[in-house]
Amino acid sequence: MSRKEWQERCTRGADTDYAILKAKAQNPQLLSTKTTDPDAADYDEANEIFANGIKLARIGDFDAASPQIATSYLLDGRSTTFTPRLQDAGDDEARNFILDGELLITLLHHDETTFSCDVLYIMLAVFMGSVQGHGQEMIAVAMVRIDKLVSYLEKHPEIEGPNSIVLGGCLTRKELLYQKSTLRMMLGDYKNAVKDLTMALNIDEFYTKAREARATTWAAQHLKTDVKIHKEFTRILVEHHVDNRGKEVAYAFLAMTTLGNSSLGTFRDAKSWHDKMITATKRRDEIYGKRRHDQLPPSVLTVQRKFRECGDLEIFDTLGVERMTLNEDSSKQKRACLSCGATSAAGGRELSKCTQCKVRYTYIYIYIHTYLG
Repeated sequence: MSRKEWQERCTRGADTDYAILKAKAQNPQLLSTKTTDPDAADYDEANEIFANGIKLARIGDFDAASPQIATSYLLDGRSTTFTPRLQDAGDDEARNFILDGELLITLLHHDETTFSCDVLYIMLAVFMGSVQGHGQEMIAVAMVRIDKLVSYLEKHPEIEGPNSIVLGGCLTRKELLYQKSTLRMMLGDYKNAVKDLTMALNIDEFYTKAREARATTWAAQHLKTDVKIHKEFTRILVEHHVDNRGKEVAYAFLAMTTLGNSSLGTFRDAKSWHDKMITATKRRDEIYGKRRHDQLPPSVLTVQRKFRECGDLEIFDTLGVERMTLNEDSSKQKRACLSCGATSAAGGRELSKCTQCKVRYTYIYIYIHTYLG
């Protein structure tokens, strides 16, 4: 990743609508009333803890504010509303529901011996890692803090228990490794980011957030095969709650990998994953709020584009065999087994039945890597 790409990724979201954030802070709508997804309940709790932390910080009670803000971030980082400069909000009341850079620095230096301070350093790196000349230094400091915390927790595992009084039991090795992987990705160090996520999964194989991040990185950086990525997202769907906000991304990658590898299914199977993605996207917006088209995950946008490009495909069944045709020159079409992808019989003879799966051939346009890209 180039320096420019890194900055753009870290500073994205500069068009924050503070009026919406203000209304949300003043009249919070509990997501847990819309779904039984445990992640929604965590988000509600994190929002409440963050709001209390900001109130305490604004009146100068930093001893109480720091652990609350740190806990809310570990519980669900989406609850943390941050702006580098408070004046950017254009509203004096914004200080009552937004953490700004100046306040974060004040909290950092209040007491640097606490676990809360270590977490605040992580937050600073995530939020301000794109600052020219200082961003990489912030990230380096945060990763040192993470390594220190992980080592300490290895010696004191009781701190990680759900009943721990230290940051509400949210300070865990798996979460810290997840945060470290995020920082590595900001620097473009994807391979080591994946190693951190794998270490987190070695601690807890059902830490689905890490599994999803790892699978997404595999796909985006072409680090694993379509088959491996498909298998991983299939497992992620099983582990996810039916309303989990990440399901749309899982369905998107299942659609893409199926399109890219005929051994994973037919075009109809890919279309089925696409339709489930659309349903998951609508449900996600019902729970968390409607998004603009450009706010959708890149994987979702890519799948939508691919299926729009497939608009001229005619798909129908003949004797139980799926058939696809395009208004293209016949020289661009060839026979292939829809189940295994074989394009010729043994000895190079013309295909009539697949020699591997005994399924009738079908005319299929080889478009996966050309027409769809």
